[in-house]
Amino acid sequence: NGFIADTPGFSALDFDHIEKDDVKYYFKEINTFGNDCKFRNCNHIKEPKCNVKHQLENNNLAQFRYEHYLQLVNEISNRKVRY
Repeated sequence: NGFIADTPGFSALDFDHIEKDDVKYYFKEINTFGNDCKFRNCNHIKEPKCNVKHQLENNNLAQFRYEHYLQLVNEISNRKVRY
């Protein structure tokens, strides 16, 4: 388990150690709802029969949490490779 916090003094967070497919594990409710998705490797973005999106539509998942999840997935997907 881990936490992400808004802490004074930090100008940026580094997500180099997190892979795009692992972001869901850092959001407890997304990880829990994701256990009931049709596909085991569901990333809860475009996949059909996604339980996370279903819970979002039924107001069982906070919109801002899902948006933060998508933002992190997007940031990690677009990060530049460091050597």
